[in-house]
Amino acid sequence: MAPVWNSIATPASYSASAKLMHWFVAAAVIVLLALGPIMKRLVPEGALRDNLYNFHEALGALVLIVMVVRLIRRMAFGVPAPDASMPLIEQRGSLWAQYALYVLLFVTTVLGWAGTNAYGDPVSVFGLFDFPTILGKDQPLSDRIIVWHLICGILIGLIAALHIAGALYHRLVKRDRVLERMLPGN
Repeated sequence: MAPVWNSIATPASYSASAKLMHWFVAAAVIVLLALGPIMKRLVPEGALRDNLYNFHEALGALVLIVMVVRLIRRMAFGVPAPDASMPLIEQRGSLWAQYALYVLLFVTTVLGWAGTNAYGDPVSVFGLFDFPTILGKDQPLSDRIIVWHLICGILIGLIAALHIAGALYHRLVKRDRVLERMLPGN
């Protein structure tokens, strides 16, 4: 029997765990994208803003943890092939969007972690544990890192919007089963 790490079998459908992680990350990204400008621009300095930053950092750290698990799971067990009814250009676009989101979710969360550390703060996961410190305090470096964190967040928002639009197009216009493959209970 070949080790699971070398598995090249393509599952017929997404597992319940794959769907759960997908929808958790999707919901978390929506919250994180909305929270970023709110805490930065709309909430005055003080306890509420500090709490929003702490929540943003903890949720981002949780996204990183889940993405590591998702990647390991994906490498070990594979994912279903793109829906055969989709034209090749849609299949490739779907795969590239997935790859881009995986890369950006890793890069963005690590940048947030590094930027927070360079600011001089730890990244606490809801008070349960702290991520290791990867950079010492360096405010100018923190400012530069956070700009890249913001740029990557914007890219995630744009690609996620295309991903959502594609899923809705398949559901509402093409009326095929592409979206159902990732819905719970299917």
